[in-house]
Amino acid sequence: MRISGVIKRLKSNFRGWIEAHAEGTKFATEREALHHLQLTSDYMMSLLHAQRVPRTALEASAKKVFSQTDEDGITLEILRRIGLDGKTCLEIGCGNGLENNTLILLATGWHAIWIDGLDLAFDAQVNPQRLVHSRSFVTRENVCQLVAKLSENHKPLIEYISIDIDGNDGYLTEELLKNSFHPSVFVVEINEVFPPPIVFRQNYVETHVWDHTRNYGWSLQAFIELFNQYGYRLVACNPHTGVNAFFVRKDHVGHFADIPLDPNELFVGRSIHPYKFRDQKLRFDPATIEHLIASLK
Repeated sequence: MRISGVIKRLKSNFRGWIEAHAEGTKFATEREALHHLQLTSDYMMSLLHAQRVPRTALEASAKKVFSQTDEDGITLEILRRIGLDGKTCLEIGCGNGLENNTLILLATGWHAIWIDGLDLAFDAQVNPQRLVHSRSFVTRENVCQLVAKLSENHKPLIEYISIDIDGNDGYLTEELLKNSFHPSVFVVEINEVFPPPIVFRQNYVETHVWDHTRNYGWSLQAFIELFNQYGYRLVACNPHTGVNAFFVRKDHVGHFADIPLDPNELFVGRSIHPYKFRDQKLRFDPATIEHLIASLK
């Protein structure tokens, strides 16, 4: 069904390209017509990439519930293997709260601490016993103090951390690890352009905001070298986009004996982001998420 849909889309857009020449009305310029065809090509590539055969059991578990693409399934499978539930999770770069890596944990019994420069799309105080939110611009200089303050009333330890801020992710991760924040699971956004063994680290700039170039963040190898210092092991990169790397603490690695040690066997690399085209109906509205969180016990 998906392939037939792609073919129909290609035919439709090719027809539009012809009309651009014949009528000069559907597209203002030939460049716009070519751009439209490129989007169709990207759509097709995203489908082919997402449907490739999983290389590991963790890749096979990948699926979307609330996450941007397929991170939720990997998270749940890692936690199932470890045997963790009902703890506290921390997400730096939670966005507006409708689509991130830890909403699935909040919805399944965890406490959550969310930090982002954006407001939530719903009432941040809807359930303060389960969710603490801070609208803050996080830096290497303030991250530990901020997390300590927000977590002081949470008895369950922080056992899952996700960081996605499009740039200084590695530097925040390094500060947290240096200051004894050692969760069972650590998820970081990587610059997926650079495969192992290439080490790439953007320069630290306190006020950094992603400029949509490829000069951002850390490569997978750079994160591996950092996490190795603290006894963590890479177990997965999400297969749909390859931009999220999952690390587990050394006391849990026995649960992942089936996962290859070679990072090149886990690295996904650059791909067209399928979330631009797929699963649009799975995106939740603010009222639904607010109701969900408010009802959590």
